[in-house]
Amino acid sequence: MGLTDFSSHKALLIEDMAEARIMQKKMLTDFGFQSIDIAMKAETAIDLLKTQSFDLILSDYNLGNGKDGQQLLEEVRHSELIPNTATYLMVTAETSIEMVMGAIEFQPDGYITKPFSQALLQRRLGKLLEMKAKLKQVNIALDKKDFPKAIEEAYKVIEAHPSLEGKCHRVIGECYLEMKEYQQAKEIFASVLKNRKMPWAVFGEARACFYLNQLEQSESKFRQLMLDNRFFVSAYDWLAKIKIAQKDNAAAQAILIDAIERSPKNLLRQMELGKLSLIIKDYNTAELAFRRAVSLAKHSCYNTAEIYLNHLSTFAKLSKEAPLSSRQKETFQSTLKKIHQLFFDDPAVRAQTYSYETDIYLNSKDPNNAKNTLQLWIRDVETGIALAPTNQQNTHYKLVLEG
Repeated sequence: MGLTDFSSHKALLIEDMAEARIMQKKMLTDFGFQSIDIAMKAETAIDLLKTQSFDLILSDYNLGNGKDGQQLLEEVRHSELIPNTATYLMVTAETSIEMVMGAIEFQPDGYITKPFSQALLQRRLGKLLEMKAKLKQVNIALDKKDFPKAIEEAYKVIEAHPSLEGKCHRVIGECYLEMKEYQQAKEIFASVLKNRKMPWAVFGEARACFYLNQLEQSESKFRQLMLDNRFFVSAYDWLAKIKIAQKDNAAAQAILIDAIERSPKNLLRQMELGKLSLIIKDYNTAELAFRRAVSLAKHSCYNTAEIYLNHLSTFAKLSKEAPLSSRQKETFQSTLKKIHQLFFDDPAVRAQTYSYETDIYLNSKDPNNAKNTLQLWIRDVETGIALAPTNQQNTHYKLVLEG
């Protein structure tokens, strides 16, 4: 593997620590890389990925202030800033389950733990880049979302490189799922499982069953996957979907709580738990889930007003049931401040914020602050920077304004 020619490959090295950065760049240079770009933080890396293409991204997990390596990987996957033809290797000094699960959920091509030798990194990169080269036409088709072509190219790879048969069958099954040809996907994954029990094949077959509305069969397969591989956290999300489809929201909530305990840094899962908890009127769990989502959102590509508004809505619900604690009041004010800083220029967000704030003050027997908030809202409506209250809201708040 040491004979791999790296000279034609372009690398992006993302590392905030100067000593590690110098050492890793020297390693890549010694391997033969002639084009190496450097980013000391995630935001710089994103700017580079928007304007250039790289064959290798070597990214540290801890990147100082700002986005960490998981949040960077989350964003570049979400924004499709790195093609399937590129290789993404995560570097970390951490071995905690939280870190490993968080990173794996966004599917790097691999990760390597510090400290590592130059020989180990060279072997790892050699294997990854060699595999990418063999799958190049498959990945080009995937980048174009030409799934029939990707399937065709995958079968060619199987014929030329039998050792990649499993990898190619996985691609073929996923392509059929993307094409909504669920029966074909199920058959592909089932054929793999006849020879070897691969977790990804169980996961694929279970999803195909879900889409075919074979919910009991799908649930059985997801539960078996969870028993065999308790860190396959995505299985929990799908099992929760099954429970929601079966109108068992309480069971779905319990499953999502379990998943979050295993991988707490997934913002979308926290949001799903919060929304589901609101539906079943478990406002304390909803508040906790949205609070965690607000914390995760700061450096996330999913940082939207919806997260913060949902968090405020939980305080409106809680304050209707009982007085807010001092900690809850502080958390409410913290989220309110963040909305003002990040999203208050949006007239709809501004109106919704005023509405929740007014409700919380009314429920807390604080008519003065409720009235002041309403007056600010009306002023902003008159200047065109906030949407007007609905007729229902006007009726509800009328007594406050007249008080």
